[in-house]
Amino acid sequence: MDPFKKSIIQYHWVIGATGFVGKHLVRELLERYQNDPLVQIVAVGHQRIEPIVMEKTHFLMMPLDRIEKRWFIRFPPTHLYHCARMAGSNDFFRSIASARGFRANMRLKKILEDLPSPPIVVYCSGTLMYGNNKVAVDESAPIRPISYARKYERAERPWYIKSKKMHIRMAFPAWIFGGDSWFMNFYLKPAKALKKVPIYGDGNQQMSLIHVRDVAGQLIHVAEQGTKSNHYNIYGSEVITQENFAKTVANEIDLETEILSSDEIETKYGKTVHEALTSSMPIKTQHVNWRASYKFKFPNWRKMVAEVIGVIAQY
Repeated sequence: MDPFKKSIIQYHWVIGATGFVGKHLVRELLERYQNDPLVQIVAVGHQRIEPIVMEKTHFLMMPLDRIEKRWFIRFPPTHLYHCARMAGSNDFFRSIASARGFRANMRLKKILEDLPSPPIVVYCSGTLMYGNNKVAVDESAPIRPISYARKYERAERPWYIKSKKMHIRMAFPAWIFGGDSWFMNFYLKPAKALKKVPIYGDGNQQMSLIHVRDVAGQLIHVAEQGTKSNHYNIYGSEVITQENFAKTVANEIDLETEILSSDEIETKYGKTVHEALTSSMPIKTQHVNWRASYKFKFPNWRKMVAEVIGVIAQY
């Protein structure tokens, strides 16, 4: 393929396509463009992936720091969704992973900028980057990471720096809700073991929920309806408290709640998890019209909780 010949096909790349958000993003893209031969999906991952994804996408099995430029020439991206993060099992290994991630992202950014037609990049971060806040913050809030984000912020730095050659749009999802991730580890598994749903700390911490499928939908909305190199907060529900959330979960599974003090949380899970669970992370957005133009799959957070629990109960 002539690298300077513009492709008539739009290639939408998803990096981190085997992860919690990435796999739903791939499914959403496939659903939206299944009847359009001029839009094709390139899925990059390094874990097992569903056979249907391998069948219906250009699937590349490789880690973030090993993506070769030749693949971008072969499948020139118009849109690139970055949902990949080099992870670690504790703070020490998260620091190592973050340093590796920084180098990998610097390398990837340069490769993309050097392409004849650089893509729109949407990078999926998270609201832990905003820190602990008592009132809702919008996209103008400073980056002051807490908990896991303290380590991972370094890896994200290349994407915060605006590019003269391509649009980079940072997305900050709220508490991503689904049948996996934090909901399973900190609510459903403890509830099954203890026969009570935990309320962490005083329960007054503020949170916004968003279903993982709406995260996928809004990431695409950022790419296709967003403007320039802006930041976008991604959230679904109105701001609620963790106590309210825990009691709703308890009601759905017919259990009582139990308060876990700060000391108990730190003893059980460690300082990093303690900080995440006891911090308030309410958000809002400057992009009111952009948000209003998105149609939510799960507009009601209580119904969303009930549906997800109902699906999990079937297995």
